[in-house]
Amino acid sequence: MKKVIALTLALSAALSLAACGSSGSSSSAAAPAAPAASSSASASDAAPAATGEDYGTYNWTAAMTVAETTTNYKMVEKFKQLIEEKSGGSITVDIYPGGQLGNTTEFTEAVVAGSIDIGTGMTTDLVDFVPEMGLFDMPNLFSDVQQMRSVLSSDYAANTLNSYCENAGVHMLGYSDAGFRQLSTNKKVNSLADLRGQKIRTMTNNYHIAYWNALGAAATPMQFTEVFMGLQQGSIDGEENPYMNIVGNNFQEVQKYIVETNHLGHIITFFMSNSLYQSLPENTRALVDECANEAVQFAAGTADEEIAADKQVCIDAGCEILTFSDEDMAALKEQAQVVYDMVRENLGDEKVDGLLEAIAAA
Repeated sequence: MKKVIALTLALSAALSLAACGSSGSSSSAAAPAAPAASSSASASDAAPAATGEDYGTYNWTAAMTVAETTTNYKMVEKFKQLIEEKSGGSITVDIYPGGQLGNTTEFTEAVVAGSIDIGTGMTTDLVDFVPEMGLFDMPNLFSDVQQMRSVLSSDYAANTLNSYCENAGVHMLGYSDAGFRQLSTNKKVNSLADLRGQKIRTMTNNYHIAYWNALGAAATPMQFTEVFMGLQQGSIDGEENPYMNIVGNNFQEVQKYIVETNHLGHIITFFMSNSLYQSLPENTRALVDECANEAVQFAAGTADEEIAADKQVCIDAGCEILTFSDEDMAALKEQAQVVYDMVRENLGDEKVDGLLEAIAAA
């Protein structure tokens, strides 16, 4: 009967777009921030795992604000498929995309509290919870995507970064990416000087705002839901996002140019409630790690192909793709030093230098 009640509550929450999560097969919560203890039922209700191991019985909730077409969703969907198969069905995952369980702040609070089990977003979304994620807001860190991916799969990410996350109540299962964030605009940009005075929409992030202002643009914080209309009506000239989000929100329909600034890696996070993760039996934690790693590798294997496809959509829509000279790219990084100074002041030299050393070694 408890399972029936929990399922009814979860379906009701999804339909009403309210926030709800269940950490175990017999518990539920009324709102994203409401804590709910993870629970395990007898494994006898499910088919035995292929290995014959008893992993316990769990029903986990995964939340995200993005749609089923995104790398985030495909990564979590792969994790769901793998862990359900390898556990013999004793572990199941229910995925709620499109903000059904609240916005990023709301569902992340719920993951920390333990009333939602799994979340996925991007590093910038976690800064309010894990300040050290602001390290990735330092612009022009990586020379190319492969260097970024090497860092995200390194011991530095697995140990140092995850220690920061666990202190904040989340266990990082892994990272993926959608390549780099690019600038889209309706004013042609042939050189860094052409950015001067352009109204560029940014996230409400002090590091991002400082960067675009340092480049001579007029950083304009704006809610993401307002960006399309802002571009269409001309209240802003441009915005910055990876190709995935440009196409996902049809910005190519209201933008003339895309400038490949490669200024920030669009790093996708995949995390679990740390209290839940630490409460799992050792063999179940190992299975979670195994399935998460496979899901991350799957996402990485599709990323480049999806970036190329989205870029082609922009070209087909009439967008002109622009690139900066080596001199202007160097100038971008030089102007970014104002953000490095801010991050050093907020997080300390040791943490900044730790990331820079990991990048140099990648």
